[in-house]
Amino acid sequence: MNSIPSPSFTRESNGKRAVDIPLMLDTAPAMDTLRSDAYFCFDDYFVSELCQTWPMRRLQRIGFLGAIDYLRKGSGRSPHRRRHNRFEHSLGVARLAEAYALHRGLSGNDRRLLVAAALLHDIGHGPLSHTLEPVFEEEFGINHHRMTQRIIRGETKFGDSIGRTLRSHSVDPEEVIALIEGLHDGPLNFLFGSHINLDTLEGITRSRAFFGRRTAFGSALTLTERLSKLDELPTSELDDFWRLKHSVYNLFITANVGLALDSVAQAYMRDNISKFNEDDFLSTEHSLRIKHPYMFEIIKMVACGTRNIEKEISKNWLSVVFPFKRRAFFIDCNESLSDTSAINRRYLQSKTKSSVRLEDIIT
Repeated sequence: MNSIPSPSFTRESNGKRAVDIPLMLDTAPAMDTLRSDAYFCFDDYFVSELCQTWPMRRLQRIGFLGAIDYLRKGSGRSPHRRRHNRFEHSLGVARLAEAYALHRGLSGNDRRLLVAAALLHDIGHGPLSHTLEPVFEEEFGINHHRMTQRIIRGETKFGDSIGRTLRSHSVDPEEVIALIEGLHDGPLNFLFGSHINLDTLEGITRSRAFFGRRTAFGSALTLTERLSKLDELPTSELDDFWRLKHSVYNLFITANVGLALDSVAQAYMRDNISKFNEDDFLSTEHSLRIKHPYMFEIIKMVACGTRNIEKEISKNWLSVVFPFKRRAFFIDCNESLSDTSAINRRYLQSKTKSSVRLEDIIT
């Protein structure tokens, strides 16, 4: 794997070094990000059984990045030419989980537990993913973490297909939930509970692949295989990944276009909240588009850079202040990776509440 030139650093008063926003460097081949229609093969038929349940299949119609997905028209097979969805991401995380399990020689029970958590960790996402979730949480007390637990426990209209499948293969649904939440008391917990985990490895790599032709740091699969060698954690590669995550958030997800797309979608939902209900969170983007075509029209206008878009949307939206969180990702270079517990001490992050007016980012 090619090395990445180190970005500049700013020394903080506490002696830690903050990573300045580096360029989106193109230095390594893109990872083969899985498509929903791609052939995939796991060693255990248990995976196929879970994927055939309706809650899992629903994720094929839930976008991966929310409104930002509409920067792509959906055509093309290359990662940077198409939209991605939560089903593809979940398969990708499961592939990483299986690779880790095989390299560690985990028992069949532990391997199934790990792969099940990987497949199901996002099962509770709603349409437009993180874009609309803040409004669903404000109005209905719903977020994807709580919904994931409810679906696995069979407490939604989807029934207990997930729980039945897990139990039929001697996998405890409560153990799966604990592992997803990073609260499991076993040695696998760091794979979901650490700041660098299987979910974020696949997700950030996929986000970078969506943004351009190359991933900028290398394969998440290769890095997962290196993580399986617990006596020699890949510090340099993990540092590169943490820098990549900082770039993806600051140059893409919370850049102006990302904020504008999220803001117009949330503005529409708040303005039309009487037309939404709790069940919408368990629907698909296709269903939501049928009920709210104008919301998707304005998302498309922003994504396409339509001129004078402020004339096409409600004037009330332009002056509304939209809250969001700025994220910064830091490396404490004084903290060595002596074991997996050191991951959360070396790789740090901060969240700063900020706000923006829509007229400031689209006019």
